Amino acid sequence: MRQDLGAVMAMVALGGGCAIDGPVESDGVAEAVPRSAPAAAMAAEGETMIHVGGICSQHFADPESKGGGALGHWAGVASVDAWVDQRASMGQAVADLSKTLDRQCRGDAWCYVYAYSNGGAVVSRTLAQQDAERWNILWVFTTASNEGGSELSGGLGAQAAAGLGLSCDLAARISPSDHRAGWNHNDTAGNQFYGIGGTDEWWYTGGFPDFFGGDANDGAVAVHSSAGLNDTYAVPDDDPWLCYTPEAHYDNHGVAYRCDGYDLDHHAMKMQGIWELGG
Repeated sequence: MRQDLGAVMAMVALGGGCAIDGPVESDGVAEAVPRSAPAAAMAAEGETMIHVGGICSQHFADPESKGGGALGHWAGVASVDAWVDQRASMGQAVADLSKTLDRQCRGDAWCYVYAYSNGGAVVSRTLAQQDAERWNILWVFTTASNEGGSELSGGLGAQAAAGLGLSCDLAARISPSDHRAGWNHNDTAGNQFYGIGGTDEWWYTGGFPDFFGGDANDGAVAVHSSAGLNDTYAVPDDDPWLCYTPEAHYDNHGVAYRCDGYDLDHHAMKMQGIWELGG
């Protein structure tokens, strides 16, 4: 599988159009990773899939976490539920994830990382701020990633976030300004991020202001975050293009499977990546 990883990475965000089932011809914009790419690289025995949950959770299968919590299962790949406390501080979450990676991804052991929601931010910050070269990570797969921060965090958006069950202390400190200035997102220690995102803002009925300014979002994070874009680019709700050009993404970040996103809300996106990866 480690030999296959280079081929997988080579297909990221270099062509054009929206590649759902395979690559397409280049027209100057980015492409999504073909549907078979990440999953095809999961073939050898002896690897581990690390699952990282979202904001206000303590682990991926936390019963308090929204969106379900079943771990994925792949032949020859062990599934590990990382206990990462995301209730109080990013610093604690980074320390917790580092311990899991130390246990599972060193020496002859190799890992994949599957991260949901703010878990994507935790993984990104961990790789940027820790001695990440000690870990053997094949790739990072994020779904509905809050790496770029949520407009529902703090201020007027806090009431809407509380309605979605996001009422822990850390939920007030994961905004775009918090996360984008918090660490160097381009520093992934050479690890490749693949991301998918949703576009169903299901809860918005007009009772709250549109905190996303008309941009495509899943009800909790905007496409600029879930797609790994390097700025809070305006992404029209009626044209939720996640791929853009490679220059618009953080380094080593690409969109997987489909450029137009999924008609799913933030909670439903939690398990979508596991399904796509065949788990």
